[in-house]
Amino acid sequence: MIKTDASQTQQLARQAIDQLAAALDAGESDRLRAYLAGMARFHQYSLGNVLLIHMQFPRASRVAGYRIWQRLGRQVRRGAKAIQILAPVLWKDPQAEEGAERIVAFRNAHVFDVSQTEGKPLPEFARVTGEPGRHLWRLKKLVQQKGITLSYSDQIGAAEGLSTGGTIVLRTGLDSAAEFAVLAHEAAHEFMHAQAESRPGDKTVRETEAEAVAFVVCQAVGLETSTAAADYIRLWRGDKNTLLASLERIQRTAASIIHGVLGPNEPSGSSVPDAIVPLPQV
Repeated sequence: MIKTDASQTQQLARQAIDQLAAALDAGESDRLRAYLAGMARFHQYSLGNVLLIHMQFPRASRVAGYRIWQRLGRQVRRGAKAIQILAPVLWKDPQAEEGAERIVAFRNAHVFDVSQTEGKPLPEFARVTGEPGRHLWRLKKLVQQKGITLSYSDQIGAAEGLSTGGTIVLRTGLDSAAEFAVLAHEAAHEFMHAQAESRPGDKTVRETEAEAVAFVVCQAVGLETSTAAADYIRLWRGDKNTLLASLERIQRTAASIIHGVLGPNEPSGSSVPDAIVPLPQV
């Protein structure tokens, strides 16, 4: 059984942050560049269309038109029911500046969710891998001891986890390594950003802090993090300077979680007490 004291957890946090800072300093990974190139093909939909998509296909995570899917090397399955949205009809005034257009009407358009397609895998982030074992149980227990409600849902869009101030929702069906990493990230949001007076106003800072904490905790329990944390932070336009500006906050929060996850009170046996499971679906 692993036991840690305050000095050991602080040392683990410092070592992991040094690794993350070096990865951020090295620039974008090949995997992140491939991901960004692939995602550039997807449109950003208006709030109205987002609502239309959710009403017709609540579990939608990534949608695109028939031809876009083909360009991405995927084919819409035969018999798949299209999701209807509204697409703008643009008119270019020949007397106006070059490139000037305005919306003159809307028309029906059809899109499909990735789950309705098959073919070439989409570019993805590097994933945290490994087996967290009982540390996942411990992290869940720590979160719930802090008075945070933990639940699971397959209707949270493209996100794998959400934190809404006292509540964490994780995507149903994550493998154990991903579940641990996402829960650590959302727990960091709860511990660091739930109170308005201590919450940074810049979302880049908040996401950098949460992902850095998750990286440190994952490292401490022996998971393989690859470039996942650095890629995520860079996606939010964070960098080494963003990380180092929050160094003390990140270390303090990560050390607290590590101590809770690697502490001496792990329950014996392989079953998880009924007091914390099953967790509700939303």
